Formats: sequence, C-alpha cells, structure tokens
Amino acid sequence: MNKVVATASSDGNSYSPLLVEQICTMLEKETSRYCCKDYLKVPDGLVTARTPIDERWRQKSAEWMFKVIDYYDLERDIVNVGMTYVDKMFTDAAYHHMWSQHECTLVVMASLKLAIKLNESRTLNMEDMRKLALSLGNGSNYSANAVIEMEYDILWKLNWNVFPPTVYCIASHMICMLPPEVGQSTRYMIQELVKYMSELAICVYSFVKYKPSLKAFACVLVASESLEGDDCLSDESKRIFLERIHCVFGYGDGDKNIRALGNALRDLLNHNTDLEDFLDLIRASNPQANDDDSPKSSGARLFE
Repeated sequence: MNKVVATASSDGNSYSPLLVEQICTMLEKETSRYCCKDYLKVPDGLVTARTPIDERWRQKSAEWMFKVIDYYDLERDIVNVGMTYVDKMFTDAAYHHMWSQHECTLVVMASLKLAIKLNESRTLNMEDMRKLALSLGNGSNYSANAVIEMEYDILWKLNWNVFPPTVYCIASHMICMLPPEVGQSTRYMIQELVKYMSELAICVYSFVKYKPSLKAFACVLVASESLEGDDCLSDESKRIFLERIHCVFGYGDGDKNIRALGNALRDLLNHNTDLEDFLDLIRASNPQANDDDSPKSSGARLFE
C-alpha cells in the first residue's frame, strides 16, 4: 500500500507539483471508478432476500475486518480498501437485494482477502480466514473455493479497479499542503486524529455516499479544530492551507456538505473517545516530539 508521510511538501510558499498531480489522479478515480451510493435505500418490492443486510450488518462487517487486521498486525487502512470493495459491489451489482446476510458475508470475506493480497507482502492462510469468519455469525462457514470464486467475481464486477483512494490517503496528501511553518509534531497530531476518524467513519453506513476527498477534508478540519487550544496552527497558516485546498480540491470550510460531515465526525469522535486523553496518547507516541527540526529543511523528503 502506498503510504504518504505528512511532512511539509513545500519550499517557501509553493507546494510540489507532483503532490497536486497525485491528488488530481485520486480525484478522477473517486469520481469515475469508485463512487458509491445509498444502496440500502431501495423500494421494498425490489428486495427479495429473506434476511436483507442493513446498517448494523455493515458495521459488524467493518468491525470484523479490523479485528482480523489487528490480529495479524497489518496496515489498518486495508479495511478502508476492503469496505470500498463491499460498498462498490453492492452499489453496482445489487447482490444485497437478492442475497441474505449469510450470502453477503461471503462478499465481506473475499473483499478483505483480496485487499490484503493486493496491499500486503504477506497474506492470510485460507483456513485461518474461514475460522475467523465464524465470528461474523450468519452461518459464515464457507469453503475455500467459495471464497476464491467470490474474489474473481469481485475483480470482474469492479472491472479490476481495486486500488481506491482512501480517506486517510487523501487526507495525508492534504496535510502535506500545510505551509512549512507548521511543525512536524502538529502534522503528526493531525494525521493521527484523521487516521482514527477515518477508521470510525468506515464503520458508519451514512458516510458511504460521500466522496473520500470530502470526508478527508472534513477529517482534517475537525482534527485541526481539536488542536486549537494548543495554538499549533496560526491564523495565517490556516488561511494559507484553506486557500490551497480550495485551489486544488475546490472545497471550502463553509461548504454545506463539509460542515455536515464535520459535525457528524465530531460527534462520532466524542462518542467513541475522551478527546483530551486521546490527544495525550498521540503526543506520547510522537516519534518527532521535538520540533527543533525546521519543517522547511525536511520539506522535500516526500518527493526526493
């Protein structure tokens, strides 16, 4: 999986053209290949499944993916990739209209297996995957062949578009657009908060219909606002950052969707953690706690 380190990516007042090029590629992908809709909102007459999936089923599926990823100590953003496969399959193929929760669970298993294969150097043993899937319930005892066949089905239904831009990846690129005066410790704090919010959001169905870049910007804004008491970001730094975001993404912090997403993410964050305690944990885990390093001197690190 391509990882972005949120260091300063600028010399003086300009940011890297390569950064902008990468962002433009992700924006094109999220619109043309990976957009999802509110696929659970369908007329009753079209649903023939005896036990159709719902928001709770989807949340449980995402939480199961995180348990598997944590058990094997894999990159957690893989869950964002796997759940994108799930959401895109149900957006395009509409299996959930006809399939029960039990049958749709096979899509979840195969999606995670495929995401790990494509983004990690090691993969899961098939028998381990089948055993771990039993905790999903719904009689999730599928054969190895069934999982493999569903992997192929996912590849074909998605037209082999299997490298979606995730919320965390796009947000990391946004953080690189902060002006060079913003220190590495502040960038680290914002990035860790964004990572946590993106993991919470992937479990909540109401966020599915929003583009990853919208969610990413909302996450960055909420993370930045959460640090306001620390005086980490000057008003001038915020102004420059927002101008850059508007120039590249076309988003503004006053946009209706951005504010709605920000409020939802803030509620989600406050509901799931004590923010002050969480910020203390992030500070304690920061490998670059000393900001004596000039961000300008490390600014080209991402693009050397």
